[in-house]
Amino acid sequence: MKKFGAVLAAFLLLSDFAEAYETPGMYANFKRVGLDLGTSKVSNYQEYENSPNTAINQNTQGVLKGVFDFAFEYEQPKYRFDNMVYAEYGKSRIYGNPGRDKYTENADELRLTSEYIYKIWHFDNLADMGPLANVSYQTEFTSDSQARRRKVLQSMQGLKMINGTKGLTDFHLAVVEDFDFTYAKEDTKTAWQIGFTYKYPFLQKYRFEFESYYRDYLSYSRYEPTDFRYEFFAIAKLNIMVADKFFVEPYVSYFRAEDREHNKAGSNLMFGVAAAFTDVVRLF
Repeated sequence: MKKFGAVLAAFLLLSDFAEAYETPGMYANFKRVGLDLGTSKVSNYQEYENSPNTAINQNTQGVLKGVFDFAFEYEQPKYRFDNMVYAEYGKSRIYGNPGRDKYTENADELRLTSEYIYKIWHFDNLADMGPLANVSYQTEFTSDSQARRRKVLQSMQGLKMINGTKGLTDFHLAVVEDFDFTYAKEDTKTAWQIGFTYKYPFLQKYRFEFESYYRDYLSYSRYEPTDFRYEFFAIAKLNIMVADKFFVEPYVSYFRAEDREHNKAGSNLMFGVAAAFTDVVRLF
């Protein structure tokens, strides 16, 4: 563990890592409130039209969506307890023959999450790490004509590194349990997941961000064709501060997954730009 701690501390120093909050307390974190405009290319959407995942179940081109990402974060020297809300909803324009364009959902998610991290290891004010316990409920505002409305209760247990403003800001390795109520009969799935976020500010008003995770499913309680074997997501963003607490953000994202019914994956490659508000307020 000492060798691991030394390696991690060296990496964080090279990343110009820093503390997230100077003082313990309760914070209201408006991570992102804004609009995204972009275009996407979806591969093999015909095979995934019955999937509850809106990223790959239709051929989308023009994309407009709203995003709300908010958290109450209770930071203490020995632990952190967060309660988070993430919501997004968007429409896509599917181009057809003249006068026959149509609009359909391309993003639809509501996620409520509680997360507890016990800080066992401290790396000289560079990072905190410890056991992770996370529970969330994931659903959609509406269901489209082809697929059922997604309803998943998820738990996650593992290790997580937290607290940084530059460089490797968080990293986790965890076991994931999904209790899927999307279909009439409950489906329970077990997976392992690895993920991280990297942020690098430069030239005062600019910040490069990269976020990614990979999830591999290990077992299922029953056969459901639309269950994923694996899923992968990555997004790269250039955050440009245009005014106090307001930014624009060109980005490129990629999602890929393969279900149990097909031998080829569905994927979504998206290019876009976001305009959003962000702020952190210390409540006490």
